[in-house]
Amino acid sequence: MADFDHVKIAVRCRPLLEEERSRIQVIIKTDEENDKLIAFYPESKEGLLYNYDYFFPEETSQLDVFQVVGQEMVALCMGGYNSCCIGYGPSAAGKTHTFFGSKQEHGLIQMTTKELFDQIKAEPENIQYDVTFTYWEMNADHIRDALNIANKENLPVRKNPKHGGIYIPNLTEVSVNSWDELDNCIMTGNITRIKLAAERQARWHGFLKLKLVKHDKNNPDKIYTSTMLFGHLKGPDRVGQKGAQGTVMKHGSSVNKSITLLGAAMQHVVEMRRRKLNSVLADETLDYEQTQAKLAQTQKELLKDSESLFAECKLTQILTEAFNGGTGTILLANVSATDYHETTDTLENLQNAQQIQVALKQNVQTTKTGFVHKKLQDVQQQVPENPLAEGHPLTELEEKVKVLAEKYDHLLQGTERPETPPQQMPEVAPQELPRGQRWKQSDAKANKHGTRSTVYIPTSRGGKNTYKGQWANSLKAGYGEQITELSKYVGEWGGGLRDGEGTLHVRKSKTDEWKRIYKGSWRADKRHGYGTNWYDNGDIYEGYWQDGKRSGVGKLYIINGDKIEGQWRNDKTEGWATLYLKNGDWFEGHWHNGLREGPGVWYYESKEQLYIGQWHLGVAKCGTVEDMERKEDNTNSHFLPRVGVLCVDKVLDDTKDKLKRQRELISGGLGEQSLDYSLCEDDMEDDIPEEDSARLGGEDVPSPTKKGAAGMADTLQQDIEEYIEAVGDDIGGDSFAQIKKLHKQQAAAADGAAAAKMASY
Repeated sequence: MADFDHVKIAVRCRPLLEEERSRIQVIIKTDEENDKLIAFYPESKEGLLYNYDYFFPEETSQLDVFQVVGQEMVALCMGGYNSCCIGYGPSAAGKTHTFFGSKQEHGLIQMTTKELFDQIKAEPENIQYDVTFTYWEMNADHIRDALNIANKENLPVRKNPKHGGIYIPNLTEVSVNSWDELDNCIMTGNITRIKLAAERQARWHGFLKLKLVKHDKNNPDKIYTSTMLFGHLKGPDRVGQKGAQGTVMKHGSSVNKSITLLGAAMQHVVEMRRRKLNSVLADETLDYEQTQAKLAQTQKELLKDSESLFAECKLTQILTEAFNGGTGTILLANVSATDYHETTDTLENLQNAQQIQVALKQNVQTTKTGFVHKKLQDVQQQVPENPLAEGHPLTELEEKVKVLAEKYDHLLQGTERPETPPQQMPEVAPQELPRGQRWKQSDAKANKHGTRSTVYIPTSRGGKNTYKGQWANSLKAGYGEQITELSKYVGEWGGGLRDGEGTLHVRKSKTDEWKRIYKGSWRADKRHGYGTNWYDNGDIYEGYWQDGKRSGVGKLYIINGDKIEGQWRNDKTEGWATLYLKNGDWFEGHWHNGLREGPGVWYYESKEQLYIGQWHLGVAKCGTVEDMERKEDNTNSHFLPRVGVLCVDKVLDDTKDKLKRQRELISGGLGEQSLDYSLCEDDMEDDIPEEDSARLGGEDVPSPTKKGAAGMADTLQQDIEEYIEAVGDDIGGDSFAQIKKLHKQQAAAADGAAAAKMASY
């Protein structure tokens, strides 16, 4: 708050009884012109001038004090700032009455805290407060819990290593939900203090502290904390004049010592601050903006530097935060007109305190929810736009986003997301020791067996190669992690090879981050079984493997947004499969060696048409174009007039026979077994595990009578030609050239025969 820029001084004069007026030694008045307090003898025309912020003459009521001091403390606390009011002054000057009141009227503490709870109650529904209360009493070196009289421990003072600030361990902290609950706690603490004072025949300083934690449901990432501290300092005693002895003198001296050390600490703080700030102002090398920035930085440093000046006793340690410039502190001094020296001494001590500058800052803390949310936002910014088809396996960053999002949602609901349990290592069978000589048994025991810490494995090039995990008979077996300079595998082993479930990460250089490329099953150091592979170009394959190659049922998510789902063999599409294009069109049918071969259907969703026909080497050879059942108009339905409509089936049958003979010719020329597409599905069934359907979406393997693929192309034939050119490299250079040569020869012959037959019709 801009108007709270220094420790404020409030002075209240104790109302005098009628019989006391004849003993007045000092008169205090305000000099409105110079904004000063003047203290002088009744018979004197001149007096001493003092700085002040608030002045409460004799006729001031408790309500007047609250409306000035209490209201300001409540405004600070509700705004997220720390507030503090220290009752200061000689004994019998009215501090206790000002703070705790009487049976006729409440004191400053009751009025202020009641106003605080009234404002909390008036907050909107999305704002909630947690309020806790502590109460203790102390002298220079001892602290007692006022809310637990059974706790006779001299409590220590500690610095909070996490959030900073001073706290008292093992001090009773009570959660209060209303002012009535708080008032009962204050009464309990007051009774405890009275009992303890009677036992020791001496009173100590008393401290009451409220801590508020503000929660905003509309902003769960942050919480606002604030404190309200009331310090009821006992006035210094003239124990020597009173003839105190023994324990009474000890307690009285301790109180006097603490007051003296507090005054010295405030003076040292003022001197240190003045010295450091003046050094900044005297630096002629800085311009105005640089000077202001340096002053702001120095103010922050002074908050920390002030702590060492308040380390002389426990009282000064407790009041470190009140006078280090980070708390809105009001020193409320009570004075009596019947004692000139005590009054002027009190006012003199206040002058140092008023020179302590204050730079208030809201106490905003990031919650656990906030930390997770911030981390989630940071990771989300790192995730690149993913063009893959819907349902693709997540990348590492996407998985991290998913986990953080789930954790964040749980925290918003007030629960914790269950953490993934750590990998449980399987039990390693006990090692069988050889019978016979003891040296053989000792040699066997020296071999690696069981779970071991990191083992450094020598390499020919001297690079990093470590293994941490389980062994069996000097071979990696069970669960373990092996890291080399460019690869990292975490998972199961058998016979020294990767065998079972595991994850492989790689990187291009030692300075790069690890990148996951495969997660799934292994056998004999090769991908085997069900697993997911992330390729460098962005493609992702999820499905079954055999001897390091895609074989069985699987899905390939292509970086351009297309997806192939179906049967695979030797890393290529083989059998029945479906191609889904990003534009919504799709193809389903038979494939061989990565090319469409045999019956299939193109579904042109945008045109509401489909092409049912035969394919050979990825090229459509014959078929019909039909409208889909949902199509209601003739858009895109142009075709040539039919010729010999009654003979269309015969033309198709003849073309299918020619395609079969062409396949046999090509297979014979390449030395392969003749391909019969009608057997493709039966041949693949033996290679597909029974659980394939469940692992890949819960559906059966597609059959020719089922719809489930995707095709593309503005012009069907052009699209197919582009597709066969794209996969040509996978077939092999010589084989592909030979296939294309035969294909051209047979296509020319087929075209001539077809023209002749059409003419005969």
